[in-house]
Amino acid sequence: MKLNKVLAVAAMTLVVGGCSNPTPTKPKTQAQIEKEFLKSAEDSCARAQKDDVRERLTNNVPERIIVLSRDHAYKNYSAIYIDNNDVAQVIYELDLTVCGPSNLVSMQKEANHDNSGDYEHHIKLNSDGTYTWTEHVPGEAEGVMSSNIFSVKDGLIIESKADNPAYDRTIEYGPIAGTDLQILKDAVDEELIRLG
Repeated sequence: MKLNKVLAVAAMTLVVGGCSNPTPTKPKTQAQIEKEFLKSAEDSCARAQKDDVRERLTNNVPERIIVLSRDHAYKNYSAIYIDNNDVAQVIYELDLTVCGPSNLVSMQKEANHDNSGDYEHHIKLNSDGTYTWTEHVPGEAEGVMSSNIFSVKDGLIIESKADNPAYDRTIEYGPIAGTDLQILKDAVDEELIRLG
């Protein structure tokens, strides 16, 4: 008898539970997707410029790019590329991966240009929550595009997967210290000696 009551209660739970009709989530509009991604891109670039950033080439470890914020620059230098043998090279001009999308949109607005030609770009939200950013390849004919798939966590870009996997990157925000900071300082000192 006790078993029958347990089965009856279990059956009622399943029936009542099956009757619930959860409210479906409304899909995001393209405008919402673009606004959300560009906010993450702007916040990522601002964070990298404020707190330093390390871009590790995911498929070619330990290759990486180290960028100090302007406030943390060493002798007015702030960026180096480190190859797989820990050989560093000073970088004079750099467009951080995390700053690419927001920089392009900023330049487009400043030029009062539409989304075409050198400023053409597209944003797509993927089913796994990543974003595909597609943009015109500078210096190439109109319609020549490249794509990056960006992963965002807590509002910041943490990973970029490029058309060419050799350029896939993992993004780490925060102070550069220890060995990486020393490699940067040594590279800058060597560059200053070279320049005389």
